[in-house]
Amino acid sequence: MSFNFFNLTKYKQKTMKKINIKITVILLVTAAIITGCGLNKMVRDYDEGIKYTPQVNPLENHGGTVAVDVNGRVGDKYFHNRAVVEITPVLKYEGGEVPLETVVLRGEKTEVEGIRIARRGATTFDVSGEIDFTEEMLASELVMDVSLYREGREDQAETLPERKVADGVINTSQRVDKDERLSLAPHGYEKEVIVTRSANIYFDYMRHNLNWRFDLNRKEENKEKMEELNKFLKKGWEIKSVELNAWASPEGEIAFNEELSENRASTGHRYWKGQFEKLEKELEDYEKPEIKVSARGEDFEGFMTKLEASEIEQKETIANVINSELAPAEREKRIKDMTVIYEEIEKILMPLRRAEIVINAYEPKKTDEEIATLSTTNPEELDEKELLYAATLTEDLDTKLQIYNAAKELFPQNYRGFNNAAYVNLKLGNAEEAAKDLEIANELAPNTGFVLNNLGVVAAWEEDYENARSYYEAAEGQGINTKYNVGNIMIIIGDYEAALSSYAGYTCTHNVALAHLLNNNEQAAMTNLECADEAASVAYLTAIIGARREDTAMLYENLRKAISLDPEYKECARIDREFINYFDAADFQEIVN
Repeated sequence: MSFNFFNLTKYKQKTMKKINIKITVILLVTAAIITGCGLNKMVRDYDEGIKYTPQVNPLENHGGTVAVDVNGRVGDKYFHNRAVVEITPVLKYEGGEVPLETVVLRGEKTEVEGIRIARRGATTFDVSGEIDFTEEMLASELVMDVSLYREGREDQAETLPERKVADGVINTSQRVDKDERLSLAPHGYEKEVIVTRSANIYFDYMRHNLNWRFDLNRKEENKEKMEELNKFLKKGWEIKSVELNAWASPEGEIAFNEELSENRASTGHRYWKGQFEKLEKELEDYEKPEIKVSARGEDFEGFMTKLEASEIEQKETIANVINSELAPAEREKRIKDMTVIYEEIEKILMPLRRAEIVINAYEPKKTDEEIATLSTTNPEELDEKELLYAATLTEDLDTKLQIYNAAKELFPQNYRGFNNAAYVNLKLGNAEEAAKDLEIANELAPNTGFVLNNLGVVAAWEEDYENARSYYEAAEGQGINTKYNVGNIMIIIGDYEAALSSYAGYTCTHNVALAHLLNNNEQAAMTNLECADEAASVAYLTAIIGARREDTAMLYENLRKAISLDPEYKECARIDREFINYFDAADFQEIVN
């Protein structure tokens, strides 16, 4: 029995050993199947198993941000039930890279957080994010960094081959010309200034003879005005016109007063004609002017004006009584009656009996040639208005700046020289110098629209768009149209509809065309480019549209033109992904090399 028991025991041991070996083999085979036929197969079939389709390729910078939006697709029967795939989009460029948020795909029998991928049937997913743009990203690649592992075995993760899904970043949205509408403070100079002087000859009641001994003619203030007029005439300025008007006071008969005013006009005319004849003899090259004579009859309006301005307590009552009479004869009788009751009425009537002469003469002016010469040789011989005006007589920006700098030195308390010097410096691209002058201008004349608008331009060039908009709003409140400048900012921050709204009424500029292009209206962009002034930026944007249209003639012609106008566009075009489809073309290479 013992022999049989021993053999039985031995038999059981051998049997168990065989079973253990089989189990081990089964486990190993199962593991091999799981890993080899599952995850290894995913590694092997990665190129076909997961597809990436970017919404935009190349990527684009809008408002300083590069949006990454890639649609992914996992093929049927590709994804293992226990697999986990981590996908990290990375924008790589020379000198750096920017990873975005990782997307996790997980099999049906996993429990990790992520997008569940069905074993059967295709599954789609999205990979998206945003990157702050830098210039280095122009020549870059968007790649997918992918790792694959079995859930719970992260330490055994396998890195799959890097997959490029987009090439570079287009920066067309930021190609905004610095063509802001700048504000030049007005010079205030008038090429033609009419100087007016006047004086009166006064007459006694019901008289028209010239009597210098009459009280009003002897009154000091009237004598001074007459002397002042005579001195003015002796300057010999060119006379534009001479008018002599004579009146009678509005009491008495109408017919008599009309005749009286005519006689007074004749008296005044004889006197002033004689004065002009004397001047003709005294002054060389003096031409005696023609005197336009008018007899105005009764000066009723003058009477009522003086009555209203008087200190007579009953003036309103008197005015009501006089105005209540519709017939002129009755009205004049009322006025005459009032002189008996109120002595002050006669004092009002006396100065109305007069012959007034009005001289309009041209103030002598330097010629434009004289002003232009003095502005750069002896600017101190010009007044402020003449000096500021001189700057408008030249198109040369350096000369303009020289003149405005002279205005700053000679008239340091006036903001206009500083503002206008800043205007020219901005035209020359010297924002730093402009900022210094604008700071002074703003201190001299706070909240002046011209200065505020120009400060907004400086802020925009410094990429301080928030302050730029604040300055523009303040300038708009002072009557300066800043809408075009606001439109430039709207493009830069990526609000293209707002840009077009701000540009309403403006056409034929590069920036208006750019706004239309970014708003997906290519034809409107071309319409504005075709009528825009010739410029490198205009030609370059036209070349971009040519590339988008696959119109090589349009592309190459305008790219050549842009580079001829500004050679810096050659280096720009070499890496501009707007032209990526032409990088290897012989014509393109000939242009950019």
